[in-house]
Amino acid sequence: MGRSHPFGVFLAAILFGFLYQGGAELAFWTTIPRELIVVIQALVILFTGALDQMVRGPLERVFFAMRRPPKPDPRKVRTEATE
Repeated sequence: MGRSHPFGVFLAAILFGFLYQGGAELAFWTTIPRELIVVIQALVILFTGALDQMVRGPLERVFFAMRRPPKPDPRKVRTEATE
């Protein structure tokens, strides 16, 4: 989840820490079964990864479109016949 980047690994560790501690607190203070807490944690991790895949494609297309050099204006293109 951190995509081998130090800051990403740090954020992923924070996420997993919150999930682990939050699950323990939820199990301690409520009557929710531990199995359901594990399912909720799994869904959070699944949707975090899915969100990465859903957002990356459109953002890459936007950035690649911005990097394309502009097409030359045919009126300004010089040829040997016009010189």
